[in-house]
Amino acid sequence: MRAEWMSARGLLAAARSCGAAVSGVRRGWLAAWAAAMALLGWALMTIGAFVRASESGLGCPDWPACHGALVAGGHHAVIEEFHRWVATVLIVGAIGLALTVFRAYRHERRVTRPMAWVLALLVLQVVLGGVTVLLRNVSWTVVVHYGGAALLVASLTLVSVRLAYPTTDQAPRDSFSALIAWFVALSLGLLLAGSTVANTDSHTACGRGFPLCNGSLIPSLDHHVLLNLTHRAWAGAMLVFAIWVLVRSRRDRAGVPAITWAAAVVTILYLVQAGIGIAVVAVGENTVVEVLHSSIGSLTWMALMALLSLTRTLPRTLRP
Repeated sequence: MRAEWMSARGLLAAARSCGAAVSGVRRGWLAAWAAAMALLGWALMTIGAFVRASESGLGCPDWPACHGALVAGGHHAVIEEFHRWVATVLIVGAIGLALTVFRAYRHERRVTRPMAWVLALLVLQVVLGGVTVLLRNVSWTVVVHYGGAALLVASLTLVSVRLAYPTTDQAPRDSFSALIAWFVALSLGLLLAGSTVANTDSHTACGRGFPLCNGSLIPSLDHHVLLNLTHRAWAGAMLVFAIWVLVRSRRDRAGVPAITWAAAVVTILYLVQAGIGIAVVAVGENTVVEVLHSSIGSLTWMALMALLSLTRTLPRTLRP
C-alpha cells in the first residue's frame, strides 16, 4: 500500500512537472505572439505615416468600404486600403491573443488587465479610424488616432513583458521607476507634438536651417514656427533625458541586464532619431525621409514601453 502511495505521489509530481514545462513553453509562445502584435502595431504606424506623407488619406473617402467597394483601384486608394488590411490583421491577431490569454491566465491580473486595455484600445482605434476618414483627415483627428495607436502598441508591449517574465517578486517603486514613468510620459508628448507638426504642415516652417530657424536665432513667430521650435527644443531635451536614464539604469538596475540593455537601445534610437530629424530639415519635402523619421519615432516609443514594462515588472536584482 505504501509502495502504491509513493508511486502515485511520484506520478503526480511528474505530471505537475510536465504541466509546468508545457505551461512555460506556452507562456513563452504567447509572449512572442504579443511581441509580434506590438511590432505589427509599429508597422501599422509606419504605414499610416506613409499614407499621410503620400497624401493618400482620402484615397478611400468612405469607411469601411473604399469607394463603395471591398477592393478599389487607384494609387492612393491602394495605399489606404493596404493600411486598412494590415489593421484588420492586427485586430484579428490581438483578439486571438486575448482569447488565449483570458482562457489560460484569467486569474493573473497583471496580464489580463493590460490585455483588456488592448481590446478597449482596438475598439477606440476602429472608431477613430472611421471618424478620421469621415471628417476628411482633419489634423486633430489624425493626431488623436496616432496617439491611440501608440497606446495600443504600449499595451501589447506590456502584455508581452508580463508573459515573458512571470516573476512573483515585487518590482520596486523607487526614484528610478518614477524617472522612467516621467520619461515615457514626456516621450509620448513629444510623439504627439511631432505628429501635430507633421499634420499641420509645420515641418517646413523654419526652412532648411538648423539649429537656426529661417536663418535667425529669434525668428518671426506664427503658430507654425512656434510648433516647429517647440518640437525641436522638446526633442533636444528628451535626448539629454535618454542619456541620463541610461546612466541611472547602470547605477540603479545594474543587477537587471534586461533593463540596462533596454535603456541602451532607447538611447541609441533617440540618437538615430535626432540625426534623421536634422536630415528632414536639410532635405525638405521628402516622403522617404519623413516616413523614416516617423517610423523610428514609433520604434523608439515601443522600446520605451519595453523599458517601462521591465521596470514595473522585474525586481531590483534578478535571482541567479
